[in-house]
Amino acid sequence: MMKSFLVFAVLLLAMPGVADTVRAGTIRAGGYGKASTASKEVRDAARYAIEAQAGKTGAKTSGAATKLELVKILGAQKQVVAGINYRLKLQVKVNGMIKEADVVVWWQAWRKPEPYRLTYWKWDQS
Repeated sequence: MMKSFLVFAVLLLAMPGVADTVRAGTIRAGGYGKASTASKEVRDAARYAIEAQAGKTGAKTSGAATKLELVKILGAQKQVVAGINYRLKLQVKVNGMIKEADVVVWWQAWRKPEPYRLTYWKWDQS
């Protein structure tokens, strides 16, 4: 059991960005820490969230009839779990109207072919 945990820990720390984040102390064990809204990983998670939500609602994400579009990533946090949870505050255009949404995208590098999963989406009521 201990050997399995050690192997998992080594593999987790070998993932891009995880070891640097843990060493920098920006994430406490089990908690969320700040993430750059400009990082490739956060941008990829945000794009995936838009695509996944569009798929659930039947909205289009490209072409002339765009109904659901990412405008801006307003905030980002990440949590190291069995993979990484990205908790994002997104500004989204829906049918031409700007709205905000809180989302969580779970990323696991070893899940192929799609390492992302949208686990939470809530529209802000403001």
